[in-house]
Amino acid sequence: MLLVIVGMILAPFIIEKVDRALGPLASEKEQFFKGLPLSAHRMSSYGLKVLYRNTKWGQRRIYLERPDRIHAVESAPPWVLNAVTWIYASFVIVAPIAFLLAFVVIRIHDSG
Repeated sequence: MLLVIVGMILAPFIIEKVDRALGPLASEKEQFFKGLPLSAHRMSSYGLKVLYRNTKWGQRRIYLERPDRIHAVESAPPWVLNAVTWIYASFVIVAPIAFLLAFVVIRIHDSG
């Protein structure tokens, strides 16, 4: 419980630092809310774009003719890159598991 409270207090400060470092990776139409649940999608999209940095697909679709994005990833502090990568990875792992569990629970409930 204490960890959740500390995380909610520190989240806006961490989100602000990540936005400053990786802001060029954000979509032009995206609004920047600083609250923890409101910024989760943006943080995970930063993580996805950081992971695609060294792939051919990412270089063609995300970084082509965008030197500001390349510079943002190369000049970002390592802890920022690690944080957004882990946030993205947690969504990729947790979301399918939650979907499968919900599907199983619904099936069990409907059959009973």
